[in-house]
Amino acid sequence: MKKAKDKEARKISGLERISQRNNHLLGANIKRMRIERGLRNRDIVCQLQLRGIEIYSSSYSKLEAGKFNPTVDIIRALTHIYQCGYEEFFRE
Repeated sequence: MKKAKDKEARKISGLERISQRNNHLLGANIKRMRIERGLRNRDIVCQLQLRGIEIYSSSYSKLEAGKFNPTVDIIRALTHIYQCGYEEFFRE
């Protein structure tokens, strides 16, 4: 019962992670959008940190490579930074 409550609390707080285990489409699209805008990893990391997201350049690089599962809060913040809708992250 405690695990179910913990999982629900993570969902509400935005700590639920989006899995990239079998599909790295999310990370590839985030990287594509960053490059299209001429931004560096650390530019995005700084903007995320200004929005209260605790992330470092190494974790962000892993996110783009599909080796780090982003939280819902990270995805939300990225939609504001890239000025796009959520669907842009999942385009094939």
